[in-house]
Amino acid sequence: MIWCKDRVWDDMRWMLDIQLGRRNLSPIQRIAVAEKYRPIYEKQAKENLKEGGRKGGLSNSSKPSQNSSKASTIDNNIDVRAKLAETAGESTDTYSKGKKILDSDDENLKQEVLSGEKSIHAGYKELIQGKEEKVLKDLIETNIRQRGIGNPNPIKLG
Repeated sequence: MIWCKDRVWDDMRWMLDIQLGRRNLSPIQRIAVAEKYRPIYEKQAKENLKEGGRKGGLSNSSKPSQNSSKASTIDNNIDVRAKLAETAGESTDTYSKGKKILDSDDENLKQEVLSGEKSIHAGYKELIQGKEEKVLKDLIETNIRQRGIGNPNPIKLG
């Protein structure tokens, strides 16, 4: 049996559409399912870039070309993030926050958001706040080490 790559993508799209059609998925769960579409949309975007390169891209004039093939290339541009957000039924802002939570190393936070215990926004705020606190703590520790504070043999200036 010979598998056509496009046929596999079509089957995958169908399965994902069924999953997204379920009414009981939370926003973060829809984002997780929509992420499975990423390779499809990235492939389309890459093909559009190649097509634009072959056709010379946009002309330097401010008016769009009357050539229908160039106009269709412009209309076919794909913003992967916006397309994924639309697929999940969320705003691009919520989608980006949800993706950052799903990509984070904080398994506890992921579970809290996935279970509905925390909203995407609350989880994102906690994630960002935790990163800011870590950066601040690292900065303070570096400053302390450089100044020799708490060191039995501090660096003496002058």
